[in-house]
Amino acid sequence: MIATGICHTDLASAHGHKGPGLPAILGHEGSGIVEKVGADVRHVEVSDHVLLTYNACLECKPCQRGSPSYCKNGERVCFGGARLDGTKTFSLDGKDINSAYFGQSSFSKRSIVRGFCAVKIDKSLPLEILCIIGCGIQTGAGTVLNVLKPQVGSSIAIFGVGGVGLAAIMAAKNFTPASKIIAVDIVDLRLDIAKELGATHTVNSKGGDIVALLNSLTDGDGVDRTVDCTGNLTVIQNMIAATANNGIAATVGGAPHGRFVQIEPATWIGRNVSYVGSCQGSSVPKTFIPALVEFWKQGRFPIDKISKSYSYKDVNKAVEDMESGHTIKPVLIWED
Repeated sequence: MIATGICHTDLASAHGHKGPGLPAILGHEGSGIVEKVGADVRHVEVSDHVLLTYNACLECKPCQRGSPSYCKNGERVCFGGARLDGTKTFSLDGKDINSAYFGQSSFSKRSIVRGFCAVKIDKSLPLEILCIIGCGIQTGAGTVLNVLKPQVGSSIAIFGVGGVGLAAIMAAKNFTPASKIIAVDIVDLRLDIAKELGATHTVNSKGGDIVALLNSLTDGDGVDRTVDCTGNLTVIQNMIAATANNGIAATVGGAPHGRFVQIEPATWIGRNVSYVGSCQGSSVPKTFIPALVEFWKQGRFPIDKISKSYSYKDVNKAVEDMESGHTIKPVLIWED
């Protein structure tokens, strides 16, 4: 392993809110160099450089139909703490521990990774920058490009402009014909970065009526496409309320289980608003990740502007900086 991005999902698992339970080896935005290859792996070879991404069973109907991000066994293969056959990839003092997190468990100098999770890239490219594509970046960009698909002259609002939200901003700015790209957050520093990366409007929603503010930016029509990257139910409810008739609202943030968004059917009929979930940006990693890498090479997807490298020994500092907003996307470097 060369580098691994830190994602809020890792922190949720570390705090026991989602995942296999502790002790466990987490990490799911890894990058590294292949040292050994299993007999059934054909797409990578020893010494290849790879970016790592989410896992899928490859056997269920969604997988067979080309939608691995909606794998029926996705929860198990990403968060179950073991391979599909129940075996684990790490042990501690002779005892197996929860691993195979997202098929990679990349918070480690070495790991045993599911073949599907490894996407080959050119050896000349910086693994410490591109590693963050594997989850959060492809989720934000994919939700805009594969799910929402803003039309010419349309508006799009991104609620929560951390790593996922800023990826959505960059995708909307550089690869869609949307005319209004609105960043919504409660941290001014993040809004400043969103403006730099392509937001045409920024809104600090702290203490304000966000629906009224967004209506004022869209001549009272509402926003054509909206995406929530926070998982906060109040934010989600406001997002839906701010979505224009015939619009699409997408959720990517991990909302808590057992909590619900309220929708009034009588009003819903007249609005024709679609509320959808987006997992991993509905992406197929073997084609989508190389495309994002190429966009970065062309200077059209500057993800290096939102990441900061830390020694793996400084992981607690990296997490602290991310939670405080001082760092958008921390990356752990696996060198002594």
